[in-house]
Amino acid sequence: MKRNYTHLIIVLDASGSMRTIQSDIKGSFNAFLDKQREESGKTVFDLFQFNNTVKRIVKSADLAFFHDDLMTKYNCSGCTALNDAVCTAIDTVGREFTEMPESERPEHVLCVIITDGMENASKEYTTQDVKDRIEHQKTKYNWEFVYLAADPDAFDAGEDLGIDHESCMEFSHDFAGVEMLCSRMNLCMDKIRKKPKKN
Repeated sequence: MKRNYTHLIIVLDASGSMRTIQSDIKGSFNAFLDKQREESGKTVFDLFQFNNTVKRIVKSADLAFFHDDLMTKYNCSGCTALNDAVCTAIDTVGREFTEMPESERPEHVLCVIITDGMENASKEYTTQDVKDRIEHQKTKYNWEFVYLAADPDAFDAGEDLGIDHESCMEFSHDFAGVEMLCSRMNLCMDKIRKKPKKN
């Protein structure tokens, strides 16, 4: 594993119900990336955006060299293919890691799932598929997962996917909630960087 290399995977809901906080998400996410860019070590991130379909908006970008406005392509519409998005993200990035020399793979991997609603549009994968993948990545590769949802059932929904209760959070569907969401992401990144890697 490559020490001081953290890989962040963001799976972001872009369904129609996110439209009311679309501008808040844009501003807060760019501020989040600015904060992470200041941290020591190498940080690489992927962004998967989903509604009825899943799109990889950012592919393994090194934050030290990435200065685009991340959210220019963030436009909300459609339904919530959450299962398809999470499985696609895990399978895609996981496959790319296996193709890398082990010495170049990240020391830490954090996958953050952000949604404001329940799954209602996936065509390829089930909740059990998501749970199986999350358990595999946690157990075999020590990936960490965080589930952030604007849903009163956020904790139950996250646990249904195999994510620990303490790694789930409900956020309010407004500017303050989005700010809290990004603060939680910053805290998670700080925590994972300080965590010793298991052998």
